[in-house]
Amino acid sequence: MISEKPWSADSVLRLFLGIIMTVCFGVCLASLLPADKMGISAEYREFARVGLTGLFFQGGILVWIWFFLRETAISWSQAFGLESPRRAKAVLWGATAAVLFLPVAWGMQGLLGSLIELATHHAATQQELVKDLQKAGMPWGEQAFMAVLAVLIAPVAEETLFRGILYPTLKQNGFPRAAWWVTSLLFAGMHCNGLSFLPLTVFSLVLIYLYEKTGSLWASITAHSVFNFANFLFLVLSAGGHRIIPIR
Repeated sequence: MISEKPWSADSVLRLFLGIIMTVCFGVCLASLLPADKMGISAEYREFARVGLTGLFFQGGILVWIWFFLRETAISWSQAFGLESPRRAKAVLWGATAAVLFLPVAWGMQGLLGSLIELATHHAATQQELVKDLQKAGMPWGEQAFMAVLAVLIAPVAEETLFRGILYPTLKQNGFPRAAWWVTSLLFAGMHCNGLSFLPLTVFSLVLIYLYEKTGSLWASITAHSVFNFANFLFLVLSAGGHRIIPIR
């Protein structure tokens, strides 16, 4: 069971508005990359665009949360149960849940991809990061950057924002059931990919359960990181298609 949080709904709303503005700025900046004038290849420009957008989104989340917690006068450990004496157990719970959920997620997305192709006679659209990682000959440096972003930075940023802040805020303001679904739907929708919407919604419900069960965000961060790592590895090592869940 997670503890009561000291922040208000108004402060959380300001947090989200700040993050949205930062993301919009990053997207605009990425769209202005002058590839033709500087002799940058189209492939590298696409990598730079995706990477820059990801940095502004994930990095922006962490920076804004730092200001948010400072304003609230609470530490990261106190806010998210990171110093829990059961954190080792929480990490084990998270890793186990991710491994068990992976085949379910891949199966769901595979089925959805097949249904979309059958109904529209077109392959389902993939997330830009997935497309980049599936390209042959992607340099190791670019792969390493994407791995750090997807496996280390994204799980910490997204878990603190969605499970760590948004979910308990909705819950303790009188919406305990809606908190599960609003958090999960926003998390899935944030990835902007219809093919992955359902599996990511279910995955978010699993992540909330882990946080509630352990009282520590280490559980959901670990699950998210393992989940992204498995998908990243699958993308790099195979030429798979619609079965891959977007990693971000």
